[in-house]
Amino acid sequence: MPLKPFTLAVLECDQPLDHARIERGGHTGVWSALFADAADAQGIPRDRINVIGYNAEEGLPTLDGSGNRDTDEDEIDAVLVSGSRYNAWGDDAWIINLVGFVRECVEKKVPVIGICFGHQVVGRALGAEVGRGENGWEVAPTRLVVSEAGKGVFGKDEITLHLMNRDIVKTCPPNMEILASSSNAKIHSLYRPGAIFTVQGHPEFNGEIIKELLKMRIESGVIPQDTGNDGIGRAPLPHDGLAVTIAFWKFLGI
Repeated sequence: MPLKPFTLAVLECDQPLDHARIERGGHTGVWSALFADAADAQGIPRDRINVIGYNAEEGLPTLDGSGNRDTDEDEIDAVLVSGSRYNAWGDDAWIINLVGFVRECVEKKVPVIGICFGHQVVGRALGAEVGRGENGWEVAPTRLVVSEAGKGVFGKDEITLHLMNRDIVKTCPPNMEILASSSNAKIHSLYRPGAIFTVQGHPEFNGEIIKELLKMRIESGVIPQDTGNDGIGRAPLPHDGLAVTIAFWKFLGI
């Protein structure tokens, strides 16, 4: 009898720019493709995971005690909270609801993956201080120092990820491992086996996505021109998004 597919709910906390939104199917499409690539890299059938998307600004899944949705026959086995242009420390109603939902997932033992904004939302849900970093923007492929615990999780002594943040998780929640750090921020990845796995970076980004974002944010004045241009120059550099997604597979125990 074939194994039941593992269902990952991607909570889309923003709509990406044209390259990812139109060409790659938004956050859900991007993550579906990346998890498929990670399956191929491990020799695992792609159909072992079923990725479904929710617009987090409009509504969130309803969980029962086993992580099931009450609304239909699909069952949620884990949740991924996407990146976003919004502030994870903001008081928008949907962000407050999302923070509460992450707490509910932890209480009901539904594993949570957090990406950038999602990393910060998870930190906030677990009691960490979240806010603007003192050292400004981190952008484009950036080398991260990996802790001893991180080396075991990522299978690498260091990792490089696309970054697009000036907000950070400032304090470590109780009973969490810090897996990676940058020269600008100590907490780039939080981990609790079987429960929480976050990264401040973007495993799902590629050179085209980061360049589109940087150009838009330079034009709008959000990112200083020298910082943005430096990031655009580094955009094509290799990164470890696939290796991190393989680590997500192993964390989920699929």
